[in-house]
Amino acid sequence: MTSSTPRLGRPATSGAKAPAGSNLRSAVGFLICVELVSGMVQGFYPPLLAGFGTELHVGAGPLNWFSSVHLLAAAVSVPVFAALGDRFGHRRLLSVAVWSVAAGALLVVLAPVYPLALLGRVLQGPLAAWIALEIALVRDKATGPAANRAIGWLAGALTAGLVLGGLVSGPLEELLGGVRPALAVPVVLTAACGLVTKFLIPESSVRTVRKIDWTGAAGLSAALALVLLGLSQAGRAGWGSPTALATLVAGAVVLAAWVWWERRTPGPLVDTRMFTSRAMWPAMAATLLFGVCFFGNQVPLVTFLAAKPAAARYGFGLSAQSISLVVALNFLAAVAGSAGYGRLATLAGPRGVLAIDIGLSAAGFLSMALLHATIGAVLGALVATGLGMGLLLGGLPAYISGAAPKDRVGIASGTYSTVKVLGGSVATAVVGTLLSSFLSGGAGAPAETGYTVVWSVCAGCAALGLLVLAAAWARREEPEPIEK
Repeated sequence: MTSSTPRLGRPATSGAKAPAGSNLRSAVGFLICVELVSGMVQGFYPPLLAGFGTELHVGAGPLNWFSSVHLLAAAVSVPVFAALGDRFGHRRLLSVAVWSVAAGALLVVLAPVYPLALLGRVLQGPLAAWIALEIALVRDKATGPAANRAIGWLAGALTAGLVLGGLVSGPLEELLGGVRPALAVPVVLTAACGLVTKFLIPESSVRTVRKIDWTGAAGLSAALALVLLGLSQAGRAGWGSPTALATLVAGAVVLAAWVWWERRTPGPLVDTRMFTSRAMWPAMAATLLFGVCFFGNQVPLVTFLAAKPAAARYGFGLSAQSISLVVALNFLAAVAGSAGYGRLATLAGPRGVLAIDIGLSAAGFLSMALLHATIGAVLGALVATGLGMGLLLGGLPAYISGAAPKDRVGIASGTYSTVKVLGGSVATAVVGTLLSSFLSGGAGAPAETGYTVVWSVCAGCAALGLLVLAAAWARREEPEPIEK
């Protein structure tokens, strides 16, 4: 932090005191527990959606909004909570985010009608801000390899939680006697995290003096809502649909106006200088492409594994339980990659490990596109993509937070999460459109070519991310932080 950066008030005294020495490990340990629950909540819902939709009499199409509204809320919540954390304290805002998710989870359990369940998912949007606030807390207490290792473990806890949540939600529905009792589990888990955050995690000490850009938050919300709505309409009615085109154009106009506002307001919600800074823009571009790969592959993988070869001429006809095990292998590889990021970064350096991450991801997706006729080939590709994605979950936020100024780490980390979610939001809509463009002659199921195109696009996005970073690194020796 430069000498010109003021501190507001004094470090928080509520909850645990600031750690010193070995106490830092316990603080990071509690943060890892919180992030493990974050992953569990994210992975918990998908296996239960079919039963939840049946109970509320909601079809497969409208059920997609269960994820869509959450991504919309997440994209806006991340920069807002990160900015508030930089100003008022990251532990304090993490606590607010945790209790918001708990309230949203409770509303989903009790909702008698689907719109109220969607409102609950909106309240769960701040879930995406947890890791950004946690990274800021880590960077406030540690630097260098220690911080990189801690961030790697946070990312590993997230992916481990995804695996655990997906594996236990189905059995818990059967054990507890229904989908509603099973949906109460995230309420209990997040409430426990609220207590841990309040009493066992120390507050950050660095503060930034600036106002919160609520106009920017409203503009970003409107722009993202219009873009995603336009993409969903294009998936249903085609890219030539006048309604879809008008909605997309309106979203682009609002987004342009939002960028104009953010570049001129004294305290922007998203510091757009990060997209033009030589230190930050390559990593932000790679993050956008990473979001496309990370989220864009999830649904196609499941539907491909479930397709019956006799009818579709591809796939393996796996049951839901078998699919869970295959997906778990992918997530477990991601856990290993995230947990190993710190040690690998020490050996190969931040740039070297990012090149390894993206190379593994691109190779895995390319293998999926070309060699998906046998389950063994698919499993091998999933291990490669899992390792690559896991390493990127640790590598990209560590690289970005390390290049950012000390008192802007929360904003930088929040921007990373926003860009990743934005890439995923666009990817889920575009992937649906791509699969719909390649239909087989049967019951309207996607043809094999559609999956090949999707995985080829993911491989191309990963390769493009590597090219962007390599070209940027070739022009300078060391990353330069953003000038304040």
